[in-house]
Amino acid sequence: DLSCEASTEQMADSNAEAASSPPLIIDLRDYVRSKASKDEIVLAQAHGLALWLEANHIPSQIRKAHNPVIVSCVGRGCLKVEGAFDRQAWEKGVRGALKKIVSEDLGNMDASHLLESIPETDAEGRGVSDLKAMEKRLAVKVLFDDITGHVILIGDAKKLEKKCFVLRNMLSHYHWRLSGTDVAFGK
Repeated sequence: DLSCEASTEQMADSNAEAASSPPLIIDLRDYVRSKASKDEIVLAQAHGLALWLEANHIPSQIRKAHNPVIVSCVGRGCLKVEGAFDRQAWEKGVRGALKKIVSEDLGNMDASHLLESIPETDAEGRGVSDLKAMEKRLAVKVLFDDITGHVILIGDAKKLEKKCFVLRNMLSHYHWRLSGTDVAFGK
């Protein structure tokens, strides 16, 4: 099982903040707001949330930390926080960051082959480098899940609805070229 195990360690004493706290494991499966019926999809979406946090939320939190903190993705859909930190503050920060974040499953698009079919650069702005630039500009994450074959968009619900047309169009274009069929992203 590639999922993480919930941490059962006692909460660190706030007076001992200068000392290193036991690692905090945050299982993001609880934050997946989805109607996915398969555990593999929920794990993939939780993994996407972890990657979104790692790219868009964690860097600013590390800069704000008074003590050295190391945050890493572990397993599929878990964050591990190590160092001297306030456990409650980190858990509250993750909960707050994920309030408006959703993971949208675009379906089984043969993710590993789809990613391989996208060129690194493209004269029309449809390459992997363009995809990464869009992810950064829109503060969204695209997960090409090798295990399920699904492609998952993660980000603010309103941004996914209103600002990701070009991103969806790019994914649809390469999926169409790869499989010969178009993908309908409608609800």
